[in-house]
Order: sequence, then structure tokens, then C-alpha cells
Amino acid sequence: MKKDKEKKQTTPEADVQDKSQQAQPDAQPESAESEPVVEEQPQQAGVDEWRAALELAVKQRDDYLDSLRRTQADFQNFKRRNQTARSDGYMDGTCDVITAALPAIDNLERAIGAAPEGDPLAEGVRMTLKLMLDALSRFGFEEVPALGEAFDPEKHNAVMREQTDDPGKVLEVFQKGYRVKDRIIRYAMVKVSTD
Repeated sequence: MKKDKEKKQTTPEADVQDKSQQAQPDAQPESAESEPVVEEQPQQAGVDEWRAALELAVKQRDDYLDSLRRTQADFQNFKRRNQTARSDGYMDGTCDVITAALPAIDNLERAIGAAPEGDPLAEGVRMTLKLMLDALSRFGFEEVPALGEAFDPEKHNAVMREQTDDPGKVLEVFQKGYRVKDRIIRYAMVKVSTD
């Protein structure tokens, strides 16, 4: 009897647990909840599928690499064209400004040629012309040699001819020619000897 009493004497926690198990007959034991649920693994792709996927990835990589190289080449060409356009624009601007100053240079030279020798005013004009030519020479401005030179249609503009024993030479210069670096901005107007 004592054993029956001991069995019947339970702790309140045990009573609560017994009642909860009776109230929830479908509940799973705690050990079942802690086990991970194992799902079926997807079927592994065959070797051919992997090979096809690799070939596709290699093809895409090559396409992207080719596209990158083309883009880099296009950008390098753009930079080169831009640099050329800038330098050409600078040269065009320099030539335009110097060409606009040529009539002033011509008039200063005429004034010096018309002035009597030793005239202080002519000396001042000569110094002004020298300063102007020195300033322009910093941009590559220089006179095209003509008098006594062999006639060159790339540098000289023949407006008169004269028969002599030494043909093909420049005999007289009517208007000086000028260039900026390698670009002729005005051809020399000359008289040329012929046979």
C-alpha cells in the first residue's frame, strides 16, 4: 500500500506534464522535433551538362574579354583623335592670328624702306618690327627664304618670268612668304628665271 501511495504522490510539475500529454495526444516527443528533416537531394547533372555549361561560360568570358579590348581600343583612338584635334585647333588659331598680323608687318617694312637713312623715326619703326617678329618667332613664325633660292612651288608663287642663263632661280621677291613651323601661311610672290 505504501508503494501505491508513493506512486500517487507526484510533483505538481509531473501532473502538469501528464495533463498536457493527455490533452495533446498527437504531439510528437521532443526528441523527434530536434532531428533535422532530410530532404531528397536534387539529381546531379550529368557530365555532358557540366561540359556544356563550362563551354558556355568560356564563350561568355571570351565575348566579354573581346568587348573589353574593343572598348579600350576605341577609347585609345578617341584620346588620340582628341589630342590631334586639339593640337590642330591650336595650330589653326595661331596661323589665323599671325596671318591677320602680316599686313602690319608688310607696312612696317615699307615704312622702313621709304624712310631716309639715319632717320630716328625709322629706327623706332625698325625696333618695333624686330620686337614683333621676335614675339611671333616663339610660335614657330619665320620667313620663307626666296631671293636667290631654287624655285619651289610649295613655297613660292611665281607671278613673273625672266629669261636668263640660270633657269629656275628666284630673281626678285615682291612680297615675302612666311610659315609657322611646317605650315606655309603665305607664299612668297616672286619673279623666276627661265631659259
